[in-house]
Amino acid sequence: MAEKYRNAIGSMISIYFFISAIILIKSSAKIMGVALAETIVLLIRDTTSAVFSGWIITAMLHSSGAFDSIVVAFTSSGVMPLNLAVAAIIGAEVGTTVTPFLISVIERMKGNRDSEAGFNVAITHVLYNLITLAIFYPLELFFGLFTNVAMQGSNIFVKAPWLSAVPDILEVITPWVGPLLEHIPPWAGIVLGAIILIVALGAVEKYMTAIFSMPRSWNLLRSTFMRPRRAFVAGFLFTVLVPSTTVMVSLLVPLATSGVIRAEYYILPYILGANIGTVFDVMVAALATGDPISMGVWLVHLSINVIGALIFMPLLKPFAALTRKVAHFVSASPRVTITLTVLFHIIPAAIILFYYISM
Repeated sequence: MAEKYRNAIGSMISIYFFISAIILIKSSAKIMGVALAETIVLLIRDTTSAVFSGWIITAMLHSSGAFDSIVVAFTSSGVMPLNLAVAAIIGAEVGTTVTPFLISVIERMKGNRDSEAGFNVAITHVLYNLITLAIFYPLELFFGLFTNVAMQGSNIFVKAPWLSAVPDILEVITPWVGPLLEHIPPWAGIVLGAIILIVALGAVEKYMTAIFSMPRSWNLLRSTFMRPRRAFVAGFLFTVLVPSTTVMVSLLVPLATSGVIRAEYYILPYILGANIGTVFDVMVAALATGDPISMGVWLVHLSINVIGALIFMPLLKPFAALTRKVAHFVSASPRVTITLTVLFHIIPAAIILFYYISM
C-alpha cells in the first residue's frame, strides 16, 4: 500500500515538473525572441527538413511526447512558424518506432528462438508509420493540409475564453520560473526546460507503469488481443495512463518473444489506439501555453492518428500478412537486421544533409 502511495505522489510531482518545463521553455523562448526564431529557421527551413528533423530528433529522444511538447512551446512563443511545427509533428511519429525496433534487435542478437515474433510487433509499428508518412507528408508538402487543420483549429479555440486563463493559473503554481530566468540566460532556460521535460515525462511513465503493475497489465493485454476492438481500446487506455507510445509498444516485444502474443493476434489495432492515447500529454502541454495556435498544433497530432486509424482498421488482415513477410525477412539474418537498423537512423539524417547541401 505504501508503495502505491509513493507511486501516486511521484506521478503527481512528475506531472507538475512536466508542466513547469513547458512554462520554462515558453518563457525562455519569448525572451530570446527573434534570435531563436532565426536559429530555428536556419536549422528547419521548410516542410521537408522539418519532417525529417522531427523523425531523427524523436528517435534520439526516444519520446514523441517530449519532442512534440517542445514544439508546442516554441510555437506558442512565436519563434517557430506554424507550418514547420506541423511538419515536425508529422515526422516525429516515425521517430517513435526506433525504441521498439531496437528492443527487437536486442532480442535477435541474444539468439532468442522466437525473435521473429518480436520483430512482428516492431515491424507493424514501423510499417504503419512509414506508410502514413508517405501519405501525410505529400499532403502537407503540396497542399498544406495539416497546417490548414491547425489554423482552423486555432480559430475554434480562439473563441474559448477559458483557454487564456490556464497559463495564469499555471504561473501561480510555478512562481520559481520568473526568478530563475533573472539569474540564467534564456538559452540555458530552454536547455534546462527540455531536460526537465524529458526527465519528468520519463518519471510519469515509470510511476504509472508501477501503479498498473506489469503482470496484471500483461494478462489484460493477452486477454484482449484476440479481438481488434478490444486491442484498440487496450492500447488507447494504457497509453493514456502511461503516456508513451514508445513504452507501450516496446512492452509488446518481450510479450511476443515469450509467446504470449502471437503473429495472428491483433497488434496493429493496439498500436492505433496507443497512438491516439499518447496525444493527451501533448494536449496538456498545449493547454499549459494557453495559446489557440498551440491547441491547433495539438489538433494536428490528434488528426493524423485518428485518420491513420480510420485508414488501417479496415485493412488489418492484408497489413498483418505484409508485416509477417517483412518481419521474417528482417529476422532471417543478423547482417540484414544490423543493416536495416543502421539505415533507419542514417536515412533521415542523410536526407537532411543532402537537402541542405543542395540548397
